[in-house]
Amino acid sequence: MNTLFVAWNELPSDAWFPIGRLTGDGNGYQFAYTAGAIAARRQCGFQALRSFPDWDKVYSSPELFSVFSNRLLRPSRPDYPDFLRWLNLPQSENDPLILLARSGGQRVTDWLEVFSPPEVDEDGLCHFHFFARELQYLPAEALNRINRLQAGDLLRAVEIEGFENNCMQRILSLLTVDGCRVGNCPS
Repeated sequence: MNTLFVAWNELPSDAWFPIGRLTGDGNGYQFAYTAGAIAARRQCGFQALRSFPDWDKVYSSPELFSVFSNRLLRPSRPDYPDFLRWLNLPQSENDPLILLARSGGQRVTDWLEVFSPPEVDEDGLCHFHFFARELQYLPAEALNRINRLQAGDLLRAVEIEGFENNCMQRILSLLTVDGCRVGNCPS
């Protein structure tokens, strides 16, 4: 893994913009804004991140930038093995970009999220890791079904109409093979 994208969530509209690209090559890290940052600035007043004030500069560092390293759980924490298990990663995993990609790197202090591009396997299937959204709006029977999900269970992504942000929108929802809705894909 050597490329991640940084997304910004504009509230109250809940619009998401891919605002930056974070890369790592084993010798260091780079961050640059994407065209999504310019769109977010024009449409929603997005301000440059404090760590990266210049819209046109490619920032480089031998260490992971603090705005990203602060999103990682410290390995010295007693719950770190549980964290890796929760992310479905081996206990030996220590690549910060992989950890950021799996965890999403979210913090309560800002509206940023980190994600990786889809990975295509040898069979041509795309794999994309993310946390299902909108679980708080699901009925109790759906939450019970979520608790019974096992690693390897297949989910279908189905486009549905739903009420979000005070209007009807098309939503990519996740359904089990028996048709139970267990959340939504990120928008």
